[in-house]
Amino acid sequence: MTLNKEEITKLAFKIYKENQPIEKSIWRLAELCVTINRNIKNGYDIKPLETDNLILLIREDVNGELIPPSEDEIREVAKIIFNEGPSKSELDWYIAEKQLLLEELKKIINNNK
Repeated sequence: MTLNKEEITKLAFKIYKENQPIEKSIWRLAELCVTINRNIKNGYDIKPLETDNLILLIREDVNGELIPPSEDEIREVAKIIFNEGPSKSELDWYIAEKQLLLEELKKIINNNK
């Protein structure tokens, strides 16, 4: 699966216009990453501040619904992202990318109920 750059750009701009504080953006990116990671095989190989072309392989224990992450998992990833020191525009881009990726993951899960 490849994400459409135009879709990511549009969504990233929409996120940019929301003008969220950087801490909230870091938390959202961490939340998206951990949710994706918990629901695909080798999900923890996906880095928060990296762009990947992914072939999503749903884990066997995902049975019709996403497995939600714990707040501790999100907090741990948020610390990692914060320590990387991304710019606000980088955060907006990766949030958009991961949000679209998660939407695709949800579609796959719903289609395989």
